[in-house]
Amino acid sequence: MWLAPLAVLGASAALIMLAAVLAPRHRVLALVLSAVVLLALPWLAGPIPLVRGLLALNFLSVFRVIDLVRSREASTWSAPRRIGHALSFVDTRLLRRQRPRLDLRGSFAALAWGGLAAVALHLAGSSPPRWAVPPLVVRLGAGLVFTYAAIEAAYAVLRVGHRVFGFKTPPLHIRPLASLTVTELWGMRWARPVSHWLRMTCFLPLARRGHPALGMLLGFLVSASGHAYPVLVAVGPAMAAMMFAYFVVQGAVVAAEAPLGVARWPRALRRAWTLVIMVGTSPLFVEPCLRVVLP
Repeated sequence: MWLAPLAVLGASAALIMLAAVLAPRHRVLALVLSAVVLLALPWLAGPIPLVRGLLALNFLSVFRVIDLVRSREASTWSAPRRIGHALSFVDTRLLRRQRPRLDLRGSFAALAWGGLAAVALHLAGSSPPRWAVPPLVVRLGAGLVFTYAAIEAAYAVLRVGHRVFGFKTPPLHIRPLASLTVTELWGMRWARPVSHWLRMTCFLPLARRGHPALGMLLGFLVSASGHAYPVLVAVGPAMAAMMFAYFVVQGAVVAAEAPLGVARWPRALRRAWTLVIMVGTSPLFVEPCLRVVLP
């Protein structure tokens, strides 16, 4: 059962490493190899949706190869340095050197978030008594907690692993619950390493040419595609369309906030607006994630 996933994982790593070595001088070939890793190999990983979906997360490796192709700094790196960047979930340019040590606080956080994710997933997959809260509300509410906790747990594991080898990772989120607008949440507080990459790669090149709105649209489309594709590989087009729609809605809300003057609303109203939008649209994100994880 695990032979196919392991073979796909090995082939993916080998092709990404080759793409990293070739990137400075053979940019098109490097991008083609990374595209093969992303678009072809996950489909060969066997019948388990979660395994296929996880292997389809290789879009992060494609992001890293794009870095190597675009960056003048990367062209001066050694081959091992480029390979390390291509295989890293975290942009290595954002890592900071520190004394290697075991991050006990991060380890505790990983266990705590992982435990919360496990409990929430169990609740999302169980059937509550008929007299209790409607099952759909339980599923989506617990699913929302699971999704957030699982992301925090995974990043905490990455943080602990990097610290053991003497690297400090950038923060994943910056107090997202403090957001007063959806624009602030996506632009300043949520998934900072990802939003930094989208800003540098999608937004700024177009903004410098006088097309900031187009750059923002491209950023949301790339983010939507990056999230929807693993869902497509794992459980099919219906859930992938739902995931893509989530980011389309978020982009539309961000575009509407300036004309609506949301930033000038009273503080309590802005906070309520942000919470209602994020919680109200969360089923578009949560349900595809649950379909990938739950049998």
